[in-house]
Amino acid sequence: MEGCSDDESFQNDPRTPCKYGEKCYQKNPQHHKRFKHPPKRKDESDGEEEVKERRKELVRKVDSDSEEEEEEMPSAPKRMRRDENSSSSRDDAIVPEIDTQAEETENSKFTNDKPYVRTRVPKVPSSSEEGGEKSNETAEEEGLGFDYFVPDSPQDVRFSIEQKFLLEMPQDFFDLWDCCKKINAEKPEEALQKAGLTLVGPYDILTGKLKKLKTRRVSSYVCHWRYYHDPPEFMTVIAGDRDEYHIGYFRDDPFQMPNFVASMSSAKAGNIKPLGENIFAGVCSYLTQRMKEENPFKKTPLQRLYKEVEAFAKTKNHPLQAITEDMKKRNKNIVTKSFHGAGIVVPVRNDVGYREIPETSASLRMMFQKVIDAKTEEEKNRKFEDIQELITNVQFAYDEGDYGMGLELGMNMFIYGGEAFHKAIFHLLAVGYDLLGREPYVDIIQAHLKNRRRGSNMSILEMPE
Repeated sequence: MEGCSDDESFQNDPRTPCKYGEKCYQKNPQHHKRFKHPPKRKDESDGEEEVKERRKELVRKVDSDSEEEEEEMPSAPKRMRRDENSSSSRDDAIVPEIDTQAEETENSKFTNDKPYVRTRVPKVPSSSEEGGEKSNETAEEEGLGFDYFVPDSPQDVRFSIEQKFLLEMPQDFFDLWDCCKKINAEKPEEALQKAGLTLVGPYDILTGKLKKLKTRRVSSYVCHWRYYHDPPEFMTVIAGDRDEYHIGYFRDDPFQMPNFVASMSSAKAGNIKPLGENIFAGVCSYLTQRMKEENPFKKTPLQRLYKEVEAFAKTKNHPLQAITEDMKKRNKNIVTKSFHGAGIVVPVRNDVGYREIPETSASLRMMFQKVIDAKTEEEKNRKFEDIQELITNVQFAYDEGDYGMGLELGMNMFIYGGEAFHKAIFHLLAVGYDLLGREPYVDIIQAHLKNRRRGSNMSILEMPE
């Protein structure tokens, strides 16, 4: 309507108002089609623009360990629109509330009274900079130094988790918490410990453990219970008691609900094994396998636990089969398996979206191993030349809209492991995720590469702040 102010346009909009109002920062396009939101204030828009500018800086330059000079990335093609047919269950879900006072910290002064607007952490100068010498950091390394304080926690626990972990949790996540409260009311996170399982990660928002975190930084939260080989698409919510076994949600798009639940372990490092469509299917799959391995004496309590979890799942209509129709549909859209085996899904239209890496998986592994085995920096740079040629091919692929190629190469490097690849991994994945509109994964891979640890206890509370 011509001549109307933003406030008048909002009032005249026939759509149902979003119950979260200004506090909603849901980016799911289907949500915004169904619900209207109050117009943004200028200061909030400025905060978002700052984040967008930071992203642009990350994709402008690409360098590698084998080159001293930085090369400019080809101009980024226009972004593809994400599928708008998927919907979010947020508005119909029933979730518990959390005590916001318990979540308050000394960093509340950084919130600027703006809900869900990040405040950048001041950069701490290096010892050389303090001494007056110019830092030799590249633009990419400076980008890795960016971090953000998290504002005070909202009352809605679903928003509180998304605010800190950058991903929305599905209803079955909260239903498992309710199930575990029935089994162990005092400590629901330990309800599955007879089977060697503990609820971790975002469940620690519900337990209150993360209120012990003194510095409320996004980089700390997204690394909480993030194992060495966990890609940004994988989010750990249950930790096992052996072989670094853990169960988590896997989602291709950070703005959509998880595609399935899977497990990972050091027994087959980097491999993602789908267990089912929801967390109940994942837990039941694990219990079934564990019962096969235990003696009759230990099997009885596991059988009892399985029945309790199974019964609760049925009351909530959560399917327990290992492969569902939706999982089969996703499998048809996989463009490449990648080293983790769960596959990579990117939009492909008119044969544009993905092109194959001109190397076999075996030859890639040989290339990566040669770099790791290099004894000197000079030898490492020389061994990296073949990989650098592939990175150059990826730059052309990005320029022509084939974003999946860079995602595959970067992910294969990440799963193979090795600090020698961290710069290249960040370049490839940050640009790929940005072009695909999967921005939260840029923040997650950025934080993980700066705090990539091996071991069985991945709680960020065990790390010195």
